[in-house]
Amino acid sequence: MKKLLTFFENVVYYNHESEKKIFETTNGTSMKARIHARGLDSEFRLAMYGMIEYAMVKLIPSKRLRNNLEINVHMRSHAESGEAMIDEFANPRRPRSFRVILDSSKMKYNDSGEERSDTEVAYEILKTLGHELVHVKQYVMRELTTDRDGALRYNGVHYYVDNLLDYFELPYEIEAYGREKGLLIGFLAIWKHLENEI
Repeated sequence: MKKLLTFFENVVYYNHESEKKIFETTNGTSMKARIHARGLDSEFRLAMYGMIEYAMVKLIPSKRLRNNLEINVHMRSHAESGEAMIDEFANPRRPRSFRVILDSSKMKYNDSGEERSDTEVAYEILKTLGHELVHVKQYVMRELTTDRDGALRYNGVHYYVDNLLDYFELPYEIEAYGREKGLLIGFLAIWKHLENEI
Protein backbone atom coordinates (compact mmCIF):
# COMPACT_ATOMS: atom_id res chain seq x y z
CA MET A 1 0.00 0.00 0.00
CA LYS A 2 2.92 2.34 0.71
CA LYS A 3 4.08 2.17 -2.94
CA LEU A 4 0.56 2.98 -4.11
CA LEU A 5 0.44 6.06 -1.89
CA THR A 6 3.93 7.09 -3.06
CA PHE A 7 2.68 6.95 -6.67
CA PHE A 8 -0.21 9.25 -5.77
CA GLU A 9 1.77 11.63 -3.57
CA ASN A 10 1.08 14.72 -5.69
CA VAL A 11 -2.69 14.58 -5.76
CA VAL A 12 -5.37 15.50 -3.24
CA TYR A 13 -8.16 12.93 -3.44
CA TYR A 14 -11.74 13.26 -2.32
CA ASN A 15 -14.27 10.71 -1.21
CA HIS A 16 -17.32 11.13 -3.49
CA GLU A 17 -19.93 10.72 -0.76
CA SER A 18 -18.61 13.32 1.63
CA GLU A 19 -16.08 15.18 -0.54
CA LYS A 20 -13.76 14.71 2.44
CA LYS A 21 -10.03 14.54 1.76
CA ILE A 22 -8.77 10.98 2.08
CA PHE A 23 -5.15 11.61 1.10
CA GLU A 24 -3.07 14.76 0.96
CA THR A 25 0.64 15.47 0.76
CA THR A 26 2.32 16.92 3.80
CA ASN A 27 3.26 20.23 2.22
CA GLY A 28 -0.37 20.99 1.32
CA THR A 29 0.40 22.06 -2.24
CA SER A 30 -0.69 19.52 -4.79
CA MET A 31 -2.85 18.97 -7.83
CA LYS A 32 -6.47 18.51 -6.84
CA ALA A 33 -8.51 15.80 -8.51
CA ARG A 34 -12.14 14.95 -7.88
CA ILE A 35 -14.22 12.23 -9.48
CA HIS A 36 -17.99 12.68 -9.46
CA ALA A 37 -19.63 9.32 -10.19
CA ARG A 38 -22.30 7.19 -8.59
CA GLY A 39 -21.78 3.49 -8.06
CA LEU A 40 -18.19 3.50 -9.28
CA ASP A 41 -16.08 0.60 -8.04
CA SER A 42 -13.60 1.89 -5.44
CA GLU A 43 -10.62 0.19 -7.11
CA PHE A 44 -11.56 1.62 -10.50
CA ARG A 45 -12.03 5.05 -8.91
CA LEU A 46 -8.47 4.76 -7.57
CA ALA A 47 -7.29 3.72 -11.05
CA MET A 48 -8.92 6.86 -12.49
CA TYR A 49 -7.07 9.01 -9.96
CA GLY A 50 -3.90 7.19 -10.92
CA MET A 51 -4.52 7.84 -14.61
CA ILE A 52 -4.99 11.54 -13.89
CA GLU A 53 -1.69 11.69 -12.02
CA TYR A 54 0.21 9.57 -14.56
CA ALA A 55 -1.09 11.49 -17.57
CA MET A 56 -0.43 14.91 -16.08
CA VAL A 57 3.13 13.96 -15.08
CA LYS A 58 3.75 12.79 -18.66
CA LEU A 59 2.03 15.78 -20.29
CA ILE A 60 3.13 18.68 -18.06
CA PRO A 61 6.76 18.37 -16.95
CA SER A 62 6.59 21.26 -14.45
CA LYS A 63 5.58 19.93 -11.03
CA ARG A 64 4.97 23.49 -9.89
CA LEU A 65 2.49 24.03 -12.71
CA ARG A 66 0.78 20.65 -12.11
CA ASN A 67 0.44 21.41 -8.41
CA ASN A 68 -1.72 24.44 -9.22
CA LEU A 69 -4.27 22.45 -11.22
CA GLU A 70 -7.73 21.33 -10.23
CA ILE A 71 -9.43 18.66 -12.33
CA ASN A 72 -13.03 17.61 -11.77
CA VAL A 73 -14.09 14.46 -13.63
CA HIS A 74 -17.83 13.93 -14.04
CA MET A 75 -19.15 10.53 -15.10
CA ARG A 76 -22.55 11.32 -16.59
CA SER A 77 -24.65 11.40 -19.72
CA HIS A 78 -23.22 13.71 -22.38
CA ALA A 79 -23.50 14.38 -26.11
CA GLU A 80 -19.99 12.96 -26.68
CA SER A 81 -18.06 10.16 -25.01
CA GLY A 82 -15.77 12.75 -23.47
CA GLU A 83 -15.11 16.47 -23.27
CA ALA A 84 -12.59 18.65 -21.44
CA MET A 85 -13.32 22.28 -20.70
CA ILE A 86 -12.07 25.17 -18.65
CA ASP A 87 -14.12 25.46 -15.47
CA GLU A 88 -16.66 28.27 -15.71
CA PHE A 89 -15.09 30.13 -12.76
CA ALA A 90 -11.48 29.78 -13.94
CA ASN A 91 -9.46 32.59 -15.48
CA PRO A 92 -9.76 31.89 -19.23
CA ARG A 93 -6.40 33.58 -19.93
CA ARG A 94 -4.55 31.42 -17.41
CA PRO A 95 -6.79 28.44 -16.68
CA ARG A 96 -5.92 26.13 -13.77
CA SER A 97 -9.33 24.61 -13.04
CA PHE A 98 -10.93 22.13 -15.46
CA ARG A 99 -13.94 19.92 -15.90
CA VAL A 100 -13.76 16.62 -17.76
CA ILE A 101 -17.00 14.85 -18.66
CA LEU A 102 -17.00 11.14 -19.51
CA ASP A 103 -20.08 9.26 -20.70
CA SER A 104 -19.44 5.56 -20.13
CA SER A 105 -22.71 4.62 -21.88
CA LYS A 106 -21.11 5.74 -25.16
CA MET A 107 -18.17 3.38 -24.51
CA LYS A 108 -20.15 0.15 -24.16
CA TYR A 109 -19.84 -0.69 -27.85
CA ASN A 110 -16.80 -0.70 -30.12
CA ASP A 111 -16.68 0.89 -33.57
CA SER A 112 -18.11 -2.30 -35.10
CA GLY A 113 -21.14 -2.17 -32.80
CA GLU A 114 -20.05 -5.15 -30.72
CA GLU A 115 -20.60 -4.94 -26.97
CA ARG A 116 -17.45 -4.52 -24.92
CA SER A 117 -16.70 -6.55 -21.80
CA ASP A 118 -16.53 -4.75 -18.44
CA THR A 119 -12.73 -4.77 -18.63
CA GLU A 120 -12.80 -3.33 -22.15
CA VAL A 121 -15.20 -0.59 -21.01
CA ALA A 122 -12.87 0.24 -18.11
CA TYR A 123 -9.92 0.49 -20.52
CA GLU A 124 -11.98 2.69 -22.84
CA ILE A 125 -12.91 5.00 -19.95
CA LEU A 126 -9.24 5.32 -18.95
CA LYS A 127 -8.19 5.88 -22.58
CA THR A 128 -10.84 8.57 -23.04
CA LEU A 129 -9.77 10.16 -19.76
CA GLY A 130 -6.19 10.27 -21.11
CA HIS A 131 -7.46 11.84 -24.35
CA GLU A 132 -9.31 14.57 -22.45
CA LEU A 133 -6.31 15.21 -20.20
CA VAL A 134 -4.27 15.96 -23.35
CA HIS A 135 -6.80 18.75 -23.98
CA VAL A 136 -6.34 19.93 -20.38
CA LYS A 137 -2.59 20.10 -21.08
CA GLN A 138 -3.30 22.09 -24.25
CA TYR A 139 -5.36 24.60 -22.26
CA VAL A 140 -2.73 24.86 -19.51
CA MET A 141 0.11 25.39 -22.00
CA ARG A 142 -2.02 27.96 -23.90
CA GLU A 143 -1.93 25.90 -27.09
CA LEU A 144 -5.71 25.63 -27.02
CA THR A 145 -7.58 28.84 -26.22
CA THR A 146 -11.02 30.32 -26.64
CA ASP A 147 -11.75 33.70 -28.18
CA ARG A 148 -14.44 36.14 -27.04
CA ASP A 149 -17.07 34.30 -29.08
CA GLY A 150 -16.15 31.00 -27.40
CA ALA A 151 -14.55 29.56 -30.54
CA LEU A 152 -11.54 27.31 -30.01
CA ARG A 153 -8.15 28.34 -31.34
CA TYR A 154 -5.11 26.09 -31.54
CA ASN A 155 -1.83 28.00 -31.52
CA GLY A 156 -3.78 31.11 -32.50
CA VAL A 157 -5.56 29.56 -35.49
CA HIS A 158 -9.30 28.95 -35.62
CA TYR A 159 -10.17 25.73 -37.43
CA TYR A 160 -13.60 25.28 -38.98
CA VAL A 161 -15.31 21.92 -38.72
CA ASP A 162 -17.98 21.08 -41.27
CA ASN A 163 -18.02 17.30 -40.86
CA LEU A 164 -16.53 14.38 -38.94
CA LEU A 165 -13.55 14.12 -41.28
CA ASP A 166 -12.65 17.76 -40.53
CA TYR A 167 -12.85 16.96 -36.80
CA PHE A 168 -10.25 14.19 -37.11
CA GLU A 169 -7.95 16.58 -39.01
CA LEU A 170 -7.90 19.15 -36.19
CA PRO A 171 -4.30 19.39 -34.91
CA TYR A 172 -5.38 19.36 -31.26
CA GLU A 173 -7.42 16.19 -31.88
CA ILE A 174 -4.54 14.58 -33.76
CA GLU A 175 -2.37 15.12 -30.68
CA ALA A 176 -5.05 13.84 -28.29
CA TYR A 177 -5.82 10.72 -30.34
CA GLY A 178 -2.10 10.16 -30.85
CA ARG A 179 -1.30 10.27 -27.13
CA GLU A 180 -4.36 8.50 -25.65
CA LYS A 181 -3.28 4.91 -26.25
CA GLY A 182 0.31 5.48 -25.13
CA LEU A 183 -0.93 7.09 -21.93
CA LEU A 184 -3.23 4.12 -21.32
CA ILE A 185 -0.55 1.50 -21.96
CA GLY A 186 2.01 3.33 -19.82
CA PHE A 187 -0.44 3.73 -16.96
CA LEU A 188 -1.63 0.10 -17.11
CA ALA A 189 1.96 -1.14 -16.88
CA ILE A 190 2.50 0.87 -13.71
CA TRP A 191 -0.95 -0.01 -12.33
CA LYS A 192 -0.36 -3.75 -12.84
CA HIS A 193 2.99 -3.47 -11.05
CA LEU A 194 1.41 -1.56 -8.16
CA GLU A 195 -1.44 -4.05 -7.84
CA ASN A 196 1.10 -6.91 -7.60
CA GLU A 197 2.92 -5.05 -4.83
CA ILE A 198 -0.18 -4.59 -2.69
